[in-house]
Amino acid sequence: MSVSDDVHTELRRRLIAGHFSPGEKLREEHIAAELHVSRTPVRAALQRLITEGLLEAAPKRGAVVSQWTDNDIEEIFELRILAEGLAAAWATRNMSDADITKMEEMNRDIARAFEGKARNFRDIVQSVNHEFHMQIYQACGSARLRNFGTSLLEYPKLLGGFYIYSDNEIQESIQQHEDILHALRARNERWARSSVTSHLSAAFERLKRSRRRPGVTVTPRD
Repeated sequence: MSVSDDVHTELRRRLIAGHFSPGEKLREEHIAAELHVSRTPVRAALQRLITEGLLEAAPKRGAVVSQWTDNDIEEIFELRILAEGLAAAWATRNMSDADITKMEEMNRDIARAFEGKARNFRDIVQSVNHEFHMQIYQACGSARLRNFGTSLLEYPKLLGGFYIYSDNEIQESIQQHEDILHALRARNERWARSSVTSHLSAAFERLKRSRRRPGVTVTPRD
């Protein structure tokens, strides 16, 4: 990887983790000094993040952390529903029984974390859920779809992820994972696609409800 790639990866990680606040300005010189690199790779990395929608261009060199509108959120979910639904359909042709068993164990890990209610159980749910959905893309058989789709997986973290879910909603999500797994086991493309579409559509509705609640602010988290 180039220096610019390294800087891009680190800044993207920080943005996804909520290290920066929406509207905060990132200055080339400050980032370069902190990461011990020249301003040239920082400039290139910031431009890539602007293209990806995580930053917005700012005057006098630099960028501003994007603030998410309802239209931005709807666009991300529409794209993810299309991409992951297709990935699930294609995964029915490529996924081994062992792959599905691995995903079933992931969903059991989510259920156990939820039932145990440790202090950090939502962190565990968030992390394992991410891996569950990654497995669908890993088995889709298309590098292009995999690269595009996995880039969309990060955005829900910026919007609150499982930190905005009620207990009932987490249980619903676990059950929806079961439906996806049944479809994959059956090697049924239409069922797999529709179950993923239903699951992600429900996630979108939960997010919209959380944003309408008076006094509720969705805080980015890792």
